[in-house]
Amino acid sequence: RPWRHNQKLASRIKGELPDGAADSDSTRELVRSLRTCSATQASDVVVDMFNKKVSVQSVTDGLYLAAVELLLRQRGIIAMHAVTTTNALQYAFRQLTSGSGHEETRRLLLLQNASFLPMFRDAMRGRGQVGDAAIDELQPVRTSTGAEGLDDIYDDVGRNHFQAAGKTLDWLNAGNDGKSFIDAARRLIFLKGNNSHDYKFSSATLEDYAHISPAWRNQFLAASVFNLRGTNDRDNGLVQRTRAALKS
Repeated sequence: RPWRHNQKLASRIKGELPDGAADSDSTRELVRSLRTCSATQASDVVVDMFNKKVSVQSVTDGLYLAAVELLLRQRGIIAMHAVTTTNALQYAFRQLTSGSGHEETRRLLLLQNASFLPMFRDAMRGRGQVGDAAIDELQPVRTSTGAEGLDDIYDDVGRNHFQAAGKTLDWLNAGNDGKSFIDAARRLIFLKGNNSHDYKFSSATLEDYAHISPAWRNQFLAASVFNLRGTNDRDNGLVQRTRAALKS
């Protein structure tokens, strides 16, 4: 149903998709709309924004943030798939560059992304309580800088998700390198990941970090800890067998 709606809606975007700098207020407005609107209303909001010349970057920032915010509201497979679906649709959008002759498809990818997020949100209700945590209200939790702070964060990952997210936000806001955080996350996935979703989710979020505006990157990466692996998780079977073989 959203696809049929969006096929009609795509032609209502006036002119080319707007370029330009990201606007945090517009991004925040989209995230807030996606918390309550229906699937068809979501794409209506995006079209209205484009017709007001809100930039593509502002809209895609909002889609990324709204997706990962669902993890704050209910950890689990549905919120995880909201993130990986957004990753896939945004990747496809970037491959079809402006002027490539696929403008309608590019528009539909963005509109479908917007429509899918309320559908994921509504599906979460069938799996239990959905909280009201907001990514733009995530507060820093004091931690150390450098490697000591990074160790502190990953000690909390998997045990106290909101504290780990707050420490991540504080650590990044202090000017620590996001790449160091991402490298540590990947090492822990290799050591402790035990199903395809660990690899799928981490691949999505850790590459999406680079495609989000600097104003929102830290919040996005902080929220990702809700589905990453921490130092206290058990090593996966392959790592255990490899270590046993090296000792023999």
